[in-house]
Amino acid sequence: MVVLKVVLTSVEMILRLDINPLIVKMQNLITDIKKTIEVNNSDLDRIVAKFQSKLYKKNERIPSFGKTSNYLKFIEKGLLRVYYIDDQAKDITIQIGIQSTWIGDIYSFLTQTPSPYYIEVLKPTKVLQINKNDLESLFLNVPLMERFFRLKVQRAYISLQERTLHQLNKSAEERYLSFKSKYGYIEPHVPQYMIASYLNITPEHLSKVRNHLSKK
Repeated sequence: MVVLKVVLTSVEMILRLDINPLIVKMQNLITDIKKTIEVNNSDLDRIVAKFQSKLYKKNERIPSFGKTSNYLKFIEKGLLRVYYIDDQAKDITIQIGIQSTWIGDIYSFLTQTPSPYYIEVLKPTKVLQINKNDLESLFLNVPLMERFFRLKVQRAYISLQERTLHQLNKSAEERYLSFKSKYGYIEPHVPQYMIASYLNITPEHLSKVRNHLSKK
């Protein structure tokens, strides 16, 4: 049944290419929306019209630190990292953004306060972003989008809680195995020190964990 639904969604997209060329450029975003809410074609056209496309090169920095976040970003393809520099100049990875995920500082976006985070491009990336005013307009004109983002914020909060508990209760090896199950396919593209900071361990400790697991 799930396979059939995916096939029908793909066919629907193809049939609509002559109506709205944005559809083919935002397929992952559209899939994410349709997985979360039921939306008709007319509303879908209104939604995609509000998103802007941005392309970034590997190693580029997306301006964010000290700036108020006025955009919510969806990664159509690519790989990003959100990180923080603490008082001891320690680089702490907050989030690794993979394809078809949302990324950015939601607190800064909601409170309109400067963000303490940096965003780094780990692979050539295409971002689809929507600014705060356009999002508020969508909430009025396509009320289902308010439900969509409410669900996204809820899931992000749950994910944050789970990660916090993992940091407190799980061993370094367990945290690394959890990372591999979620991000294993991107591991070759992420330097070891970034993975270590995401797991809240040192690069040396991560090497020991990897060596131990390789011997099992």
